[in-house]
Amino acid sequence: MNDNTVSTFELGDALATRFGNTLTGVFVPGSKIALSAYRHVKWNSRDVPSETAGQDPVLIYLAQETTLFDEPVLRSLLAESNITFATLQELGQRAPRAEYLRISHMYRSVVRASLERLEHAKKSPEVQMDEERQQRISETVIVFYAAECLWHLFEILYMQQSQLIVPQLLDWARFYAPQIEDRATDFLLMAEEASENDDYWNVLKSLVMVGALDVTRAILRQNRKASQPAFKAAELILASMPVYKEGFPLKKFNSQWEHWHVDAERKIRANTFGSEPELEQILQLVTGSNEHWDAGIKESNEWYEFLPGYLFYTKPTCKPFELKIAAANWLNRWTLLRPCSQLNNMARMISQLMEHDLRLFIYDTQRINDTNWLTTHMIDLIYHSGELKSYFEQNNIDLPALRHSMIYEYGSYLMSTRSLWQLGIDYLDCCKQEGKAAMELLLPRISLRSDRHALKLMSVARKRGLIDVEQEICKVLSRQSFDDERYGNALEWGIRSKDVLLVTGIADFILKNYSQTGNMLCPDVIVHIKSRMFISPRLVFLSKYFEFYELYRSRDFLAAVELLVNLLNSKITPDYFWPSLLIDTVPLLESKDPKIFSNETVAILHHLETELVPIIERNTDKLGNQKNAETVFKDYRAENIDEILNILRLACARNLARSLVIENTSPES
Repeated sequence: MNDNTVSTFELGDALATRFGNTLTGVFVPGSKIALSAYRHVKWNSRDVPSETAGQDPVLIYLAQETTLFDEPVLRSLLAESNITFATLQELGQRAPRAEYLRISHMYRSVVRASLERLEHAKKSPEVQMDEERQQRISETVIVFYAAECLWHLFEILYMQQSQLIVPQLLDWARFYAPQIEDRATDFLLMAEEASENDDYWNVLKSLVMVGALDVTRAILRQNRKASQPAFKAAELILASMPVYKEGFPLKKFNSQWEHWHVDAERKIRANTFGSEPELEQILQLVTGSNEHWDAGIKESNEWYEFLPGYLFYTKPTCKPFELKIAAANWLNRWTLLRPCSQLNNMARMISQLMEHDLRLFIYDTQRINDTNWLTTHMIDLIYHSGELKSYFEQNNIDLPALRHSMIYEYGSYLMSTRSLWQLGIDYLDCCKQEGKAAMELLLPRISLRSDRHALKLMSVARKRGLIDVEQEICKVLSRQSFDDERYGNALEWGIRSKDVLLVTGIADFILKNYSQTGNMLCPDVIVHIKSRMFISPRLVFLSKYFEFYELYRSRDFLAAVELLVNLLNSKITPDYFWPSLLIDTVPLLESKDPKIFSNETVAILHHLETELVPIIERNTDKLGNQKNAETVFKDYRAENIDEILNILRLACARNLARSLVIENTSPES
C-alpha cells in the first residue's frame, strides 16, 4: 500500500541505443502497447534517413500491464465475487437493509478466503522455489489485506447504521493487528511464569490500549502477586468498569460511567498502587491519562491502532457523526507526537473513512493495484443500498454514472483477459448499449482454444443479439480449420459465417482438388448442405456437382445426365472446372447404349466450343504459350488440353451419330 513510484525502462536494442533510447508506442488490441525505437525530429532538424539506416532491424516490443489477477490462486476470488455481484443485481434497490449487509459480508468473506489460500500457496514448495512468484503473492496479500480492512471499516461506519460503533471498532482494530493478542495467548499458556517475562508489562499495556480488557484481567489473575491488595484493587476497578450496551438508557449509563471514572481516579491519587508502578500505569491508561496515552502513541505503528481503545475508555458512547471530530483530533495528536512518521495509502484512506471524506476515499481506492476490484464492487453496493444517496447529491457526484463507469472499465478488463472473459460478460451486461458495444469489440478478439470454446462464445453473442460477432467467430474457426486441413469443418463454419467470399474460396479449393486428384473432400459435409448452398453460387455448383457425382456412382445415368446438362447450362461453372465437367460427359457419350440424346450432345459440343475453347485461348494469350495453359486447365484424367479437346469432340461426334440413328429409326409395327 506504499505510494507507487514511476518506473522507467528502455528497449536496449542496437537501434534504440544509437538514438538515446527514445521510443514510440501505439496502442494495440488487448490492452497492449507496441513499442519500437524512434529518432526524435525537432522543428530545426531534417527528417531524412540517418547514415546507419537499414543496418539494424526494427524490433517491435509488446508491453502489457501485469495485474495481481495473473496469480492463479486469485481466480476463485473473481469467480466468487462475480456470483455475489450477480446476486446483488437480482436484489435491486428495494431490498431490506439486512440483505445489503449480507452482501457486504459475502464480499468480505470472499476476500478473507482468498487471503487464506494465498498464505497457504506461499508456503508451498512450488512457490518457495519461485522467487518472482513468491514476491507477487506477498504483494497480493498486502493489497487484499488492505482491501478487506477498508471494506470492514466502511461496513461498520456506513452499512450497519448502528449508534454503537466503539465495540465494533475495537473488534476491527484487534482483527487487523493480531500480533498483540497472539503474544497474550502465549502468556496465558505460560500461567504464573509469564510475569517473569521481560515483555510482560509492555504486552499488558498494549492489550489495554487496544481495548482487550478481559484478556488483560485474565493475565493479571495469573500473576504471582495476584493475591496482593494492589492487584485485588486493580481487578475490582477493571471488573466494575461499565460497558455500554445498545438499548440501555444513555443518561443512566453516563452517570454510572462517571461515578466509576471518579472512583478509579481517586484510588490512583490515593497511591493505592504505589507499590506496583507498572500496574498503576495500566490503570492510568484505563482512566484516560493523556500523559500515559501519549507515551503509548509514540510506540504505535499506525495512527489508528489505539484510537478505538482510547474511545472505549474516554467516550464509550461515541456516535458515528462524533467519530469524525475524534478521529481528526487523534490523527493531529499522533502527528505531533511522531513528526517523522508518514501516512501510507491505507492509513490515509482509513482517515478519510472516519472523517466522512468519501469523495477522496473513492478516488484513492482506484489507485490500489487491484484493477478496481474494490472500487467497482463497493460503488455498486452503495448504489443499490441507497445508504449514501444524500452524501453524493450534496457533493454533486453522479452516483449512477460513476457506477456505470467503474463496472464498464472492470468488465472490459475481464473481457480482455483470456481466461476471465466469461466473468466480464455479467458486468458489461449492466452497461446496456455501451456494454453491448464493448462485447461486440472484445468477443472476436478472444483466442479460440477449441470448437467447444467457440460455441460458448457464439452462444453468448447470440443471446445478446450480436449477430456480427457470431459470424466473425465462425470465420475465425473456418480459417483455423482450413489451416489444419480439416476442410469439412472449414466449410461448415464458413457456411455458418455467411461470408460469401470465404465460402466461395473453400468451395473453389474442394473443386480444384477434385479436378487434380479425383478425390472429393469432405463428402459427409457436402451431402448435408441442402438449402444452405444458396449462400454462394460456387457452393451451389459444388453441391449440385456432388449430387451428380453420387448419381453417377450409383449408376443412375439418366438422372445424372439431366443434372450434368443443367450444370452446363447454369452459367455458374467456374472457368477452371470446365475441363473436368466436360470430361465427365465422355463415359456417357461413349456408352454403347446412348444415355445422352442428340439435342443434349449438340449442347455439350456447343459448350465445348463457346465456353472451354475461348477460355483456353484467352489464357494462352495471357500466359504466352500452350504449356502454361496446361498448368491452369488440368484434370487427373487427361494429360493436356489438346487431348481433352480431341477426346471430347470425337466422343460428341460418335454419340451424335448413334443418337440420331436411334432417334430417326421408326420402331417396327
